[in-house]
Amino acid sequence: MRRILLKNAKEGMVLARDIYSEDGKVLIASGQKLTNGVIKRLKEFGVYDIYIVDDNTEIYIEDVITKEIKEEAFEIVNDVFSSKYINTQEVTPEIKELVSKIISSLLNQKEIILNLCDIRTVGNYTLFHSLNTTVLSILIGIKLGYDFDKLMVLGMGTLLHDIGKIKIPKNILSKRGPLQEKEYEMIKMHTIVGYDILSSEYKFEQNVAEIALFHHERLDGSGYPFGKTRDEIPQMAKIVAVADVFDALVSDREFRKRLKPHMAIEYLLNSCSTHFDSYIVSKFVTFISLFQIGTPVVLNTREKGIVVHNNPKFPSRPIVRIFYDSEGKRLAFRKDIDLALNFHYYIVDVLDDLEI
Repeated sequence: MRRILLKNAKEGMVLARDIYSEDGKVLIASGQKLTNGVIKRLKEFGVYDIYIVDDNTEIYIEDVITKEIKEEAFEIVNDVFSSKYINTQEVTPEIKELVSKIISSLLNQKEIILNLCDIRTVGNYTLFHSLNTTVLSILIGIKLGYDFDKLMVLGMGTLLHDIGKIKIPKNILSKRGPLQEKEYEMIKMHTIVGYDILSSEYKFEQNVAEIALFHHERLDGSGYPFGKTRDEIPQMAKIVAVADVFDALVSDREFRKRLKPHMAIEYLLNSCSTHFDSYIVSKFVTFISLFQIGTPVVLNTREKGIVVHNNPKFPSRPIVRIFYDSEGKRLAFRKDIDLALNFHYYIVDVLDDLEI
């Protein structure tokens, strides 16, 4: 399996990962052969790249949560954010059960290096963002030693941290150009609205609702809605701030293309002590794959290859399968370089595609 740009996809290639539609349903399932009609359809949905089956790489990405849990999460989040459950507590038990399943799934795995590799259309940002941010936040909580009850609070608050956006006009949320001052003020209100919904309508406990209220606060007081600083911000909100920004940066949006994971990590590290808690960020980087499996890369030797495996103890130093030598010539026999064992090798660039 490897990642390629959709524009380089050809008839007969086989999808290696499901592609999800705007409502979180499988749009095109893995294992399906591509046709020109399917490729055209994916372009219309705003899909930028895909994973294809490739015998040269012989890799498979293990999901940290099952497809069943993922689909259940999409259904619940889709219902919540379509206002189906507003003014009722009907969905609260479902949310608790879902978060419990996510936590149990993550706790049952010894070493996790997260590869955020789901392919989705641009329009379903909210579904994936809610789930991804929840998984990221819970993993941080595990690294911080949270017990199950604290992980439940963190998970529920994270899953619904953006619930207040249901009261923000969609044309403002998806605006391509710069926001006017009044529009930005409306966006900022989603934190207060979300707090009110979670505490008053869903009857969640205070520390769940406070995650929605404070997740945009920053250590230096530059955040919103209150400009709180450092110890005034609950730790769980600090956790969600890191997970929220990271997933937003690595996601395609209507108004911009995503950043590569190592660039998003660099942003977080550079913003420690001003925006984000440095201790939380230090825990976060221990389980994030800076260079996703299936990603084409260039080494300092100018050799080119594909990331085929992560090293749990060294997330920035994966195993790379080399296909091109330093002069750009295709190797007769591929070779694998474990960057964790060969420190004179390192990745200098991430490519959008590599023909192999």
